[in-house]
Amino acid sequence: MSRLRSRSLFWTFAGAFLLVLVVAAILQTAMVLLVVRPFAIHLAEGEATLQVHQAADRIAASDRGDETIRHILHGLQRERWGEGILAFVSADHRIVPGGYIPQRARPRMEALLEGTLVPRPPRGPRRGPPTGTPEEPSATSEESGQRVSERRLRIVTRAEVPGGGEVVALRVRERFPWLPPGAPTNLLLFLPLALVIAGGAGAVMFRSLVRRIRALEVLAGRVAEGDLEARVTVSAPDELGRLGATLNRMTERLAEAKRTLETHDTQRRRLLADISHELATPLTSIRGFAETLLNPDIPLDDGERTTYVRNVLEEAERLDALIQELFELTRLEAPGMEFVREPLDWAALCANTVERFKPRFRQAGLELAWGDPAGEAWVSGDGRRLEQVLENLLTNALRYVPEGGSVRVSLGRADELPGTEGWRLEVADDGPGIPEADLPHVFERFYRADPARGAGGTGLGLAIVQEIVLRHGGRVIAVPGDPKGIVFRVDLPVLRDAGAGSASA
Repeated sequence: MSRLRSRSLFWTFAGAFLLVLVVAAILQTAMVLLVVRPFAIHLAEGEATLQVHQAADRIAASDRGDETIRHILHGLQRERWGEGILAFVSADHRIVPGGYIPQRARPRMEALLEGTLVPRPPRGPRRGPPTGTPEEPSATSEESGQRVSERRLRIVTRAEVPGGGEVVALRVRERFPWLPPGAPTNLLLFLPLALVIAGGAGAVMFRSLVRRIRALEVLAGRVAEGDLEARVTVSAPDELGRLGATLNRMTERLAEAKRTLETHDTQRRRLLADISHELATPLTSIRGFAETLLNPDIPLDDGERTTYVRNVLEEAERLDALIQELFELTRLEAPGMEFVREPLDWAALCANTVERFKPRFRQAGLELAWGDPAGEAWVSGDGRRLEQVLENLLTNALRYVPEGGSVRVSLGRADELPGTEGWRLEVADDGPGIPEADLPHVFERFYRADPARGAGGTGLGLAIVQEIVLRHGGRVIAVPGDPKGIVFRVDLPVLRDAGAGSASA
């Protein structure tokens, strides 16, 4: 766990994010230099060419006075040219700028327009503005002129004026030449701030992401250590949230599977103990009778010997019945066990079974009654197995209902079968019954609510009944009788195509 935490995904994500920012900045700079700036320069030069031609036409049509020329140039410059400068150069090299130019910047502009470069005059007392300009220029004009004096000018384009002279478009060479013309330099101040904000936002986002991933890691570690009660808090319905919900469901299923395995292990241990006990009882009796018969010190007459041998035979038969029922239950629970399903009239099957058991009930002093249903009861099932269900229930009644009691078998519609229509077989007796709290357990192997009820039985008959009924898609329950005794109810689905079933039967 400590080794996994030593390398956090946070630093991987943060490094990748910063790398993306750097690559994006490089690509953006390259885009500006290779695409945006040339395109902006081309547009600016085209705009400048249009303006100088418009200025040349207007000056040619004017009185060519300095104030008129300055007004024309200033209007065009303010309207379209932006940071550039428009200037008129007469035939006698008189220069009329379209805006305010400080005196110390004029030599540079004159040298550029005349094609020569003269040294910049030393700083001295400020001279007045040229003729025709305001005596006290505004702060904006003075600052603009200061910027112009500190930067170099370049000629963008020029156009001749009919009648003499030319109009020249000059542009200030920017402090940051890689920016497009006219781009605000204040934008550079926001670039580091944007990087810092983006980096901080990315760090917070990655931190939150890593925290949620670490919660999943902790959950997986606890589950790996055997803590199946661990859960992760699902905070959002996104991919990680759905992953957390899936892990929670997986952990719940693992916990349920663990409980099922523990239950099965407990049942297996109990089954082994019950089998050992059930096998030991007849074996002990057989050994006791055999030792008595073989002991020469115990005088026995022929009648006693016959009784002991008969007891040995009965215990052997009991042991054989137990083994056969264990083998039968194991076969029924095997996944590969298949029933021979066919349409059959369950009512006729039950009636035939009841008739076969009536002599045994009369011999035991019990009354067995059959409630003949009105009509047929068609189901799809294995006839031999369904007959075995009723046989086991009747054998159970023979074993536990005292002499003088009665057992009633009936067949009718099952209104409580979930999802489909069904038939219900009921075997009700008026015997002593069992406590209601023990009824859900009567179908378990070797289960006996009262040890006294275990005499003569293997404790597997009802477990076999339940397995057969479940394999037929039905259910079997035990409920208290009215006013006493117990009622076994077996529900099976109705065969849909009863006519076809009747014909095939």
